[in-house]
Amino acid sequence: MSTADDAARERNLSTELDEVRKTIEANQRAADRLWVPSPVIERLLWQVCGAWETVIEQVRFFHYAMHENPPTEPPFPHPDGENVARDMRRIARKINLRLPNNTIWTDECKRAKEMRDNLGHMLHFKSIDGTTPDQSVTLLRVPYREPDEMSTSNGWARHNRVAVTITEQDAREVLTGLQYVHDCVFALRKFGVEFATWPDSRSTESVFGLMLWWIDDWGPKPGEAGCAAPTMRQLRIVPKAEFDASLPEGMRPEF
Repeated sequence: MSTADDAARERNLSTELDEVRKTIEANQRAADRLWVPSPVIERLLWQVCGAWETVIEQVRFFHYAMHENPPTEPPFPHPDGENVARDMRRIARKINLRLPNNTIWTDECKRAKEMRDNLGHMLHFKSIDGTTPDQSVTLLRVPYREPDEMSTSNGWARHNRVAVTITEQDAREVLTGLQYVHDCVFALRKFGVEFATWPDSRSTESVFGLMLWWIDDWGPKPGEAGCAAPTMRQLRIVPKAEFDASLPEGMRPEF
């Protein structure tokens, strides 16, 4: 193989790697735009749907990250939209992280699921009123799995329709709540998986911005006088050594 051929192969490889990098960066920019509310309400509603699916998939990813024996061939575990907040709390316990209460993330997920279900069973828009930021959409949807979904009378069948109005402000609040939940999933992965090798005595000051919940015994909250980043031990349910010893040998964090 000549030197010229080697140089050409290196150029081709460099070009391919550059294209891969550009594709990854473009995908990341598109993903980041998901959390920027659109002034066009139809697009904003699609953002809510996409954000909800993104959160579900991030939670489902933990089946793999935590080695929960996911299948390598069908049937694969399906996203569980019914229990997103509950599963996140279960994940936190499994990776030895404390939470401030047993209802964290429930409100955000409940609001998001309700709006997404309305959109998921939508038949069509009935009206779009107002201008941004005070737009609203009234849609007709199927009363899916509800007792009065269909009825019959005197030989006639009737398929019920439900009118739902969603305001732009409602959709923005749901999207903001989902961004918070999404960022909390990221924090769970960081503190419970990536930083699992950090000793109990180590402060979290260098990654303090990732902590999106607060426990009273950590002291003054962010923004209050005297606030200090908790140590890893303060984040953990039990000390690191005790937790590591409870894990199968192949799952113990490696230093």
